[in-house]
Amino acid sequence: MKYLSYLLLLTLISCGSGNLKKEYDPSITYTGSGVEQFFLPELPLWANFSAPGQCFRKNSVHYLDFNKLKEVYQLQYPEFLELQAQYNERLENYFRSTAVKFLKPVEQSSFFTNTLEQVRGGVKSFKLPKVSEVVVIWLEAFSVDELKKLAQSKEFDEKYPILLSSCHSKQSLQQWLIQEHLDGVGFGLITAEWLAPYDSEAKPFPGFKIYLQNLLGADVKIYNLNSKNKEMVEFILP
Repeated sequence: MKYLSYLLLLTLISCGSGNLKKEYDPSITYTGSGVEQFFLPELPLWANFSAPGQCFRKNSVHYLDFNKLKEVYQLQYPEFLELQAQYNERLENYFRSTAVKFLKPVEQSSFFTNTLEQVRGGVKSFKLPKVSEVVVIWLEAFSVDELKKLAQSKEFDEKYPILLSSCHSKQSLQQWLIQEHLDGVGFGLITAEWLAPYDSEAKPFPGFKIYLQNLLGADVKIYNLNSKNKEMVEFILP
């Protein structure tokens, strides 16, 4: 059933295209860059949805093929996540600065290659301070008022707070925190770009998930502040 579910996921992904393809000119002959082999087909807009979070994702995430990356580059799980997150963050920054919403093959190749070099060189988008304990909060399980009450409590005095989101991108969550006057809390952010349809061994997995212990490190103790209203199944705890 696991592999049937994964095939269904890939079928959904291949059924349509996201916002980035709208400006593509079909009269232009397409020549691949070679790096497209490392990407899964883009999700259609109607399927770009988190069932546990009950929300549509703010951007069309470009998911990477962890199997292919492992075969060619021998990367580890945290590096897969970093590469996917950093690539999507770079893409979002680029599209925010230009009216163009479609990457040419040469641009896609450049974005991917530069991001890969950064990740292999040790550059990290998510930088965990030297702490032994963290507390994770799933945004979609709380109301704004509940989150503000948590921020005013003593929960974060001794543990580093990490805010998880199933649907926000890093930039959209940063903007939301400013809007709600929560940017002063100092949250670490793990957003939709970090979720993937693979387990920690880079094997296909139904749905989108992230194994938090693998990303944060074996020595970090993770505490979960979760609302009882929703089950946090996309962010896998020890």
